[in-house]
Amino acid sequence: MITRIGRRGLLRAGLAIAAMPGLRGLAFADAAAAPPLLVVVFLRGGMDSLHVLSPADDASFVAMRTADLRSTAEGGMAGHRLDAHPGIDFRLHREAEGLADIWRDRRMALWPAAGVPEATRSHFEAQAMIAGGRGRQNDPRAARGWLAAWAQAVGHGNSGPAALAAQSGLTPELLGGDRALALPSIAGGLRLPGGRLGAAALEALHAGGQDMVSVAVRSAIDDMLALDALLPRNGEDRPIPYRPANGADYRPAGSFGAALSTVAQAAKLHGGLVAAQVDLGGWDTHEAQAARLQNQVRTLSRGLAAFDADMAQLPRRWTVLVVSEFGRRLRANASGGTDHGRAGTVMAFGRGGALGGHFGAWPGLAPDALEDGVDLRVAEDYRAVFRTVMQDLAGQAVL
Repeated sequence: MITRIGRRGLLRAGLAIAAMPGLRGLAFADAAAAPPLLVVVFLRGGMDSLHVLSPADDASFVAMRTADLRSTAEGGMAGHRLDAHPGIDFRLHREAEGLADIWRDRRMALWPAAGVPEATRSHFEAQAMIAGGRGRQNDPRAARGWLAAWAQAVGHGNSGPAALAAQSGLTPELLGGDRALALPSIAGGLRLPGGRLGAAALEALHAGGQDMVSVAVRSAIDDMLALDALLPRNGEDRPIPYRPANGADYRPAGSFGAALSTVAQAAKLHGGLVAAQVDLGGWDTHEAQAARLQNQVRTLSRGLAAFDADMAQLPRRWTVLVVSEFGRRLRANASGGTDHGRAGTVMAFGRGGALGGHFGAWPGLAPDALEDGVDLRVAEDYRAVFRTVMQDLAGQAVL
């Protein structure tokens, strides 16, 4: 069953998507007064963080996996050395050069063994718990998304939409928010079907109504028109193509890069945007992991590196928080992949924070340190990690 707040959120998402075939006067006059921006990148499917961030010289790790499922210290699978932990040679995947550069710039924090504390290896259950910022419930879908709560708390009193899902529907983390829109792109503007006549008809249909649907429709129309008004246009009233700053190129990251470009464009033009989310699926690597993960990490790293360069001069604080629902088993399976595990890596980076260089708790991979003898143990509750990131960014947390 979809809850009341969920239906409202879905309605706003549907209106925003329908308006696709946009940003000009909603930006803060005083950029220094603009609130901070939190961007969540959710890696759906369960990223094998032990492959992406490997303890390359750990004897237990080496014994359990062939070299093609590890980031090694040398050879063809050698990863980027981080010098993150005394006594352990942690390596980022060789395709994660962009992320390694951000770490070396002391603007990234890593938590290598974070996750949902309750024992679960279910994609649905783990994602639902993370989305609601809660532990296991009878119906975790009923919880308001934690990112929606953040947007409401930090963006309170600002005009226009506070949150953006740069994709075709609101993410679970953003459901329940009053001021969230789902917009795969803003490049072509945000005109409702039927243009001004269509907008007028919708407004007339819901004018004065205080029911959930009427209030949501009016709010969504207002936010979309405000966003559309921000887009710089040429003499023919067509939106001018967005040009990323500092030579940032999102194209090598495909649709993921395009979504991040949408977030960057919106953030630059709308100072009231305080939350955004982009999902990247494809991390459920039960078989043929070596090649599949290589492509995934390349896309992730190139997209985030482009976003980091593009946002370098944004005149307010911002942080990107990257998370997956869980990690994967220590021991590889017979299909050249890995199965659902427990702890995974959470990373955060940005501009203006103080967490750069932080490396979280590491329980190790010795047999007596594993959870149920097979998994990297959850050493830090993901909610504590999220709270740390929010406190660093804005001095407050909602979890």
